Amino acid sequence: MAGSLIVEVETGTWTGSIHPHNGYYAGDFSDAPAPTQTDLDAMTTAYRDLAQTYPHS
Repeated sequence: MAGSLIVEVETGTWTGSIHPHNGYYAGDFSDAPAPTQTDLDAMTTAYRDLAQTYPHS
């Protein structure tokens, strides 16, 4: 399917944002390995146990 995309450009002083995010930068995790299913199961168990220790009121 071919088509045209019309882009309207306005003139002004805005040059675009410096950072392509909302201002919060947590770091570059692109080299971090993805967690395994075993890791996810362990985290789920730990958080569930923690939530039961401190019940919501």
